[in-house]
Amino acid sequence: MRKLLKKTCIFLLTAVMAVSAVACNKGQMNSGDSDEDFNDLIIDVPESKNKGIHEVSVSDGNTDFVSDGKIEHVIVIPADANAAMQTAASELRIFVNDASGNEMEVVTDEEVVWSSSAKYFVLGADNKLMSAAGINVPLKSLGGRGAYVETLENSVFLAGTTAEGTLNAVYEWLHYQLGWEIYGTEEIVQQTDVTDMKLKQMRIIEVPDIEDIASTYGWTDNDPVTAGRMRYTGSFWVTVGGDSYHNSFSYLPPEDYKNEKSEWYSEDGTQLCYTAHGDEKLLDEMIQTVTDRMKEELIAQPDYENITITQQDTTSWCSCDSCMQLNKKYGTDSVSVIRFCNEVSRRIRAWFDTPDGEPYKRNLKISFFAYHATENAPVVYNAETDTYSPIDDTVRCDDNVGVIYAPIRASYQVPLNDKYNEKYYNNVRGWNAVCKNLYMWTYSTNFHYYLVPTNTYNSMQYNYRFLRDNNTKWLLDQAQYNRIATGFSALKLYLNSKLAWNVDADFNELIENFFENYFGPAAPYMRKYFDELRAHWAYLEGEKNYLGDCYLEPLNSSYWPNTLLKRWIDYIDTAQQELETLKERDAEKYKIYSENVLLESIAPRFLLIDLFPDKFDSASLYAEKNSFRNDCVALGITNYAEKVDISELWSQWGI
Repeated sequence: MRKLLKKTCIFLLTAVMAVSAVACNKGQMNSGDSDEDFNDLIIDVPESKNKGIHEVSVSDGNTDFVSDGKIEHVIVIPADANAAMQTAASELRIFVNDASGNEMEVVTDEEVVWSSSAKYFVLGADNKLMSAAGINVPLKSLGGRGAYVETLENSVFLAGTTAEGTLNAVYEWLHYQLGWEIYGTEEIVQQTDVTDMKLKQMRIIEVPDIEDIASTYGWTDNDPVTAGRMRYTGSFWVTVGGDSYHNSFSYLPPEDYKNEKSEWYSEDGTQLCYTAHGDEKLLDEMIQTVTDRMKEELIAQPDYENITITQQDTTSWCSCDSCMQLNKKYGTDSVSVIRFCNEVSRRIRAWFDTPDGEPYKRNLKISFFAYHATENAPVVYNAETDTYSPIDDTVRCDDNVGVIYAPIRASYQVPLNDKYNEKYYNNVRGWNAVCKNLYMWTYSTNFHYYLVPTNTYNSMQYNYRFLRDNNTKWLLDQAQYNRIATGFSALKLYLNSKLAWNVDADFNELIENFFENYFGPAAPYMRKYFDELRAHWAYLEGEKNYLGDCYLEPLNSSYWPNTLLKRWIDYIDTAQQELETLKERDAEKYKIYSENVLLESIAPRFLLIDLFPDKFDSASLYAEKNSFRNDCVALGITNYAEKVDISELWSQWGI
């Protein structure tokens, strides 16, 4: 496992270089092509129709922030600050200290009073100093994670409607004041050795385009600090029996109910039957049992506003007469789930209005999966207006019932508006017409082949804009949650974070910044490898029909020419050589950059060994395999595929 450093690593912020456009034109590339063949891949993404809020006004100021190496400002938090608010104060202290060597004092709003001459960092919309200073935070505009920053007199005010929003405000201020940016678990850049600095004048309102994004890589799943810094939403769902997804059997365990209530289950026993086989009395009892189980979890988990009733992870569905009749009438199996969740929601809301339920009342949203059998929305299309509408009112989701749409068979190599994805594109629009709470579950890796790079770069920005325009409130772009991931997955993690926050961010600039700061002196060679990889993907997709879903078969020697793989490995070797100059003067940076480069060697080395074993003599092949295994162990790569341990590969290779 790649070790995380115990202290935050701060690198000098590098200047942004001019960026060559990178593209999705499907031009051919052969293994012997020259460098010029990899240029000018243009990404053409139309402007977004709807946006979050990205109002940023930053100018030079006259107030000393750091003077002769000292800081007079103190951090003020509400007297009743929760743990999340204290984290916001802590993060501000950590990075100001990294920049200037100053440990800022933290006090509460009951210990100080506002004055125009005071030097404060005031945290939290409910901080008493906010109203005393006349700061009006636009709470209704900020949503759950939006950030507000304002400089007034000698002080800075940082707020959100929640403590998480205030934390985001801290990161906004750090970015514009100190050049702070995070690129990975150990790659944080900002100014250092600051001895004199004026406080910048700021007024910033930042509200993400997609309000909540889930962490989908092992890096952030196992490191909540990094996840928070990269703006990934923390715990989001009330769990049921510990499960957030595929939890229908957690509500109604077959071992507890199936013998006596067989109508509650599909005929093959793999799913619930959301019509109870057409028995109204049994259906009422089933809904009440689910409602009562949900109450238990709401009582035990009072801090979350989202919960799911989600089908088991199979492609099957109930084939009883009642379910089949609904499918015949509406053209989808999703109708019974919508009606079921609507009724559970109504009973929960009624409970909230009783003395027993009132202590646990909240703006609860109950969501189900649109997945496999339930994927299609129950809508009709109007060609004249190019709009969708529910088939009838009985299939419209109640205001606080939502859908998690998971188009697992879409191809994310191309945007959702590509002809290949026509069905899924229309379904996003259809579900947006059926419900007010659309959550999206997309896919950005190959779940059968973790070690082979997957191209989702050409679709990412378009898809995020499209989802934002269709009122997506939560996004899980599922990737390699099994610890460490190769194939430039760290770049995807970064782009996921930045583009969900602002779908109109400069895509190419983000990539350029990432390479400069994630690979350091090795960046030019790693960028060369990445650009050629993208050009090769374009060739494969255009000329070899290498296009499909997240289970696409990639292990074909005609897809990955031997000479091309060797060339990419040569780039990586040269990148490692470039880092040697760091080894003596900055061992910490060297280790980080070197491991980042080594991680990206895994994909081409795997393909070379697996597809072209005949290119090695027996001794060299054995040595290559063992060197590869040792590097995987050192890096913490644990899985060959989603549910396949890396040891399975060693068995296949005979090592």
